[in-house]
Amino acid sequence: MSRLRRQGESRRRIILRDDRNLRLDPITIDTPDGQTWDGLALVPKIGDPQRRRLAVIVVHGSVGNYITGVPRRVAHGLALAGFTVLSVNTRMANYGVFFGGGLFHRTPIDLDGWVDLAVRMGHTRVVLVGFSMGASMVTYYQATVRRPEVIAIGALAHPASLPDSLKRRWTRFGSEPDYETVVRRAWLMIGGTTEHDELDDEIFIVQRATGPTDEPAHAEIWTYRTWWFSRGPQAYAAMSRRHVGKLEVPLAMIQGGDDLIVPPSDGAELERLAREGGVPHVHHTVVDGANHVFGGRLGEAVERLIEWMDEIVMPRFRASGEAGPPPDSVGGHEPVAAE
Repeated sequence: MSRLRRQGESRRRIILRDDRNLRLDPITIDTPDGQTWDGLALVPKIGDPQRRRLAVIVVHGSVGNYITGVPRRVAHGLALAGFTVLSVNTRMANYGVFFGGGLFHRTPIDLDGWVDLAVRMGHTRVVLVGFSMGASMVTYYQATVRRPEVIAIGALAHPASLPDSLKRRWTRFGSEPDYETVVRRAWLMIGGTTEHDELDDEIFIVQRATGPTDEPAHAEIWTYRTWWFSRGPQAYAAMSRRHVGKLEVPLAMIQGGDDLIVPPSDGAELERLAREGGVPHVHHTVVDGANHVFGGRLGEAVERLIEWMDEIVMPRFRASGEAGPPPDSVGGHEPVAAE
């Protein structure tokens, strides 16, 4: 893409600017299966009215949107750039994978709720942005649900396959138990293919899952159901390589050049599959020297995302005829909860 900044070029950082011109509103949704999820709306008070009319929904990686820094700072950076942002949680956040409720293939229910909420707030067009597992979630969602309000997908540290990513990491650190052992145990525990809530499940701990020591910081906690349906060998919903070519909206992928969890080859594979599938516009860029959480280089990643929004997404948004005054042009957003 000729007009997007080339790799290695820089511009001034935006994510540490004063945020006095942002309003922060707590938001919640209730899902049809009886769950309640929370989020935060970051609403610019001033700036380009068309940017403010477009809603960007930022979806978390592992654990949730308020514990790890990447989604929180991405949401803040986009809002400071003038976009209305909903930073949201799903059933995969917080303790969902610890206690059995975090079933990946059910996350479209949650994302449907957040898109519905954005529409009720007056935003007729939406961009979905996901970090790591969140990138897998938004890709699966839009490839299968195809909400007409969604006009683009942005992904940071996008894995080609969550099961493959976890298996590589466990193998590298010599996890106990190892991947194949958990596959066998999960199959025996839940029968491998069912998701019904009334079936038995069990919490288990994996030592040396995220690092080389037996310290708690390097352990992971799962239930067999949540693990099977997001990281097991048949967790097809969590394999973006199966879905990315089905997208019918522009896709941006911003990957870390030194990411050991999602290697650069994942981004290259997803770019190839997206182009082969006829995705209308594919932008893939690598931030040199960046690890999985873009340590020390997150500002650059956010800048590249904003440049893509300006160069590709906003012209399409304006061409749609929906780029009118922002919903907060008269009186402002009120804190919004699900109906």
